[in-house]
Amino acid sequence: MHSPMSRMLRPQRVRLHPYVEEAVAKRLSAHCAATGIPSSSVVEAALRQYLDGTSDKTLILRLLNRLGRAEARTQRDLEVLSEAFGVWMRVWFAHTPSMEGAGKEFARRTVESRLAQFVEQVAERLSGGKRFLDDLPREVLADEVELEKISAEAPAARRSGDPADG
Repeated sequence: MHSPMSRMLRPQRVRLHPYVEEAVAKRLSAHCAATGIPSSSVVEAALRQYLDGTSDKTLILRLLNRLGRAEARTQRDLEVLSEAFGVWMRVWFAHTPSMEGAGKEFARRTVESRLAQFVEQVAERLSGGKRFLDDLPREVLADEVELEKISAEAPAARRSGDPADG
């Protein structure tokens, strides 16, 4: 007989009588026999994962979605930088006269120090945490509120879809 204290510690449990295919029932029985875990614990854990949308498949799909958005931002950044570099080159060629004689020799001697100054300025800008791309408007793919909404809708969509998913 159970003491009143042990009943208070256990959550209220309800008996369910779902029907499953015979092959699934055999697999469940074999798994439980091999692991020593009661079948009700296995079924409850599987139902929690399914209903909460926390199965490995769901979590991997969420991660892949995030990675896809990050890759799209990276691609956009690369395109912006490529275009900006092309514009800079056109402006530089348009406003830098070609040199002859002594001017050309002076430029050749100072190119290394000017390049070092350029690299130092780029390093300072990057170490400051601010980038040229940060000054440009960004296309927001999804914010936190939208991601939460998608996450909340996922279990409902799965329940109305194929029960084999998850």
